[in-house]
Order: sequence, then C-alpha cells, then structure tokens
Amino acid sequence: MLGARLGLWVCTLGCAVHAYPNTSPLLGSSWGGLTHLYTATARNSYHLQIHRDGHVDGSPQQTIYSALMIRSEDAGFVVITGVVSRRYLCMDFRGNIFGSHHFSPESCRFRQRTLENGYDVYHSPQHRFLVSLGRAKRAFLPGTNPPPYAQFLSRRNEIPLLHFATARPLWTRAPGRGAPSAAGPSPASLRAAQLGKPSRLGRGQEPKPGPE
Repeated sequence: MLGARLGLWVCTLGCAVHAYPNTSPLLGSSWGGLTHLYTATARNSYHLQIHRDGHVDGSPQQTIYSALMIRSEDAGFVVITGVVSRRYLCMDFRGNIFGSHHFSPESCRFRQRTLENGYDVYHSPQHRFLVSLGRAKRAFLPGTNPPPYAQFLSRRNEIPLLHFATARPLWTRAPGRGAPSAAGPSPASLRAAQLGKPSRLGRGQEPKPGPE
C-alpha cells in the first residue's frame, strides 16, 4: 500500500508541470532532479523555500518547501518552481520575490550566472534585481560583488521521497506556527505580494545582508 502510494507520488512529480495552473509554454518534459538553493554567510545559512501561500523565505535545513525544480532555458535563462507549492518563483518591480501559480515570462524567468567563487546568481532581465533572501534589493551589475544572500549553491535533495508523499497533514498546522495553509493564499498575502512587501525568513527572522 505504502509502496504503491510512493510510486504514485513519484509519477505525479514527473508529470507535475502538466498539472500547474496556467502552465508556461516554455516548460517541457526535461525537468531535472530535485534541487535546493543554498545561501550562507559566516553567521547563517538558508535554503530558499516557496510556500503554498506564495511566501518565499529561508530555512536552515532542507524542507519539502525548499525542494525545487529548475528548468534551463535557452541563453542561460531558468524557470524555478516549488515542488510542493507548485508555484513559480517570480519577482515584482521592486525586486521582491514571491511564488505564483501563474507564469509570466517577464516576472518568472531569471538569468543564471556563475561567479568566480562557484556560486550562482539569478537576476530578472525585466526588473534587473537579483533573487535574494536578504533585506537589500540589489540590481545585478557585472563586475561587482553581489550581496551574500543573493549567491546560491545548488544542492542535491537529501529528503526521503516518503516525506513528500506524506506531506498533506503538514498543511493543516495551527495558524501562527509558520506552516503554509492548504486553503491557498489569503487576501493579506496576495496584497503583500502585490504591494511588494519584503520576504520573510524562517519564523519571522530575516537575515541581515552580510558584508558586500
């Protein structure tokens, strides 16, 4: 029973892109394995998470919400999607990042560049800001040193697939405990995304940008 359920989830994961609302025509069948985007300073380290309500924040450990699918596009562009939230990583005109069910090439495609230190940065060609878990929103400028929380390493998934198959009870945690809700985005979260409020980190803890 459990083996059949896990097998069904793996099959669902392989076909997940076809079930996304408003699926992008850019998305094909060549999705790679699960990836976690890791960023760190000497004090803190985080994995970028896309929650079911559209909030984007960071977790010190890998979680089911930090499991991502990153699809490469032509000319170094990528589309990043949360496996559990089924939301695209997008950016507004102020540089704030959020998760959306609706794909927009202007807001949900990023240019990936690899720095000399081996870290990757992702920036929006439309809005020119870097994807970052820090407070400061910085435009990408070639030849400059990006903020620490805008530099990411791609890490292989270490979470057992069983955790994804049994994730449903986690959607119903009591409000105020930091867990996403199965009911979808609340009006407040939608307004926050539209108004470009800063991203959260962990349980209300947002890291301060490190030395630049």
